[in-house]
Amino acid sequence: MRAAIIVAGVSALATAVGVIPASAQSANWTNRARVSINAGGQFGGESFTTTATKPVYVENAVLTTTYAGPTGPMFDGGVAARLKGNFGVGVAVSWFKGKDEGAVTGTVPHPFLFNTPRPINGTASGLERNELATHIQAVYVIPRGKLDVAIAGGPSWFSVKQDLVTDVIYAETYPYDVATFTSATTNRVTKSAVGYNVGVDVGVRFSATFGVGGLVRFTRAPTDLSAANGVAVRVDAGGVQVGGGFRVYF
Repeated sequence: MRAAIIVAGVSALATAVGVIPASAQSANWTNRARVSINAGGQFGGESFTTTATKPVYVENAVLTTTYAGPTGPMFDGGVAARLKGNFGVGVAVSWFKGKDEGAVTGTVPHPFLFNTPRPINGTASGLERNELATHIQAVYVIPRGKLDVAIAGGPSWFSVKQDLVTDVIYAETYPYDVATFTSATTNRVTKSAVGYNVGVDVGVRFSATFGVGGLVRFTRAPTDLSAANGVAVRVDAGGVQVGGGFRVYF
């Protein structure tokens, strides 16, 4: 639903401001292929939560970490080849790297008293996520003079690397009634996943073969990451990708 809204919104806005006149629907795509190279950012990552347990003083410490959706730089390159009329196929590769903070809350057992857990909370900073995605696309191109608009969508294959909190380091002093968060221990988890992509790319030509343009794409892939204690956690890779750069036409 969110992807459809993005594409419909971009197309409607472009038509409203005259970038894509209504008559553009009848224009023909005559190039054999178009290449795009973009730099920008990825936004709109979904938050998620992990829970870890660890034996401490014969009982279990329980730690819950809530991760906000990361944002960060995105780089993208793709090519679309015409098959027939205004229709074609394409492939794009995007890379994203973002850093996040995790809100850690939980309890740590008391060293002398059973069933007397001590609350602990803190922030795990610098949690990294890397996403490398390959997007296979069906493409429809609308050229209009020096402008061309490519509407594309299809399946995406993701390789996701995510830092997850597995433990905390804390300080305690006699009589040990208080545990104070010091830092978090993390583990980087890698997983592959399949999702989808849909987006709009607008190019402006400076010559028959060269131009600049902008890209708006929404992509998503549900990913099950193995968190602490072998428990899987659902993480939605992808988000809204916005970028701009060069366009090359053949």
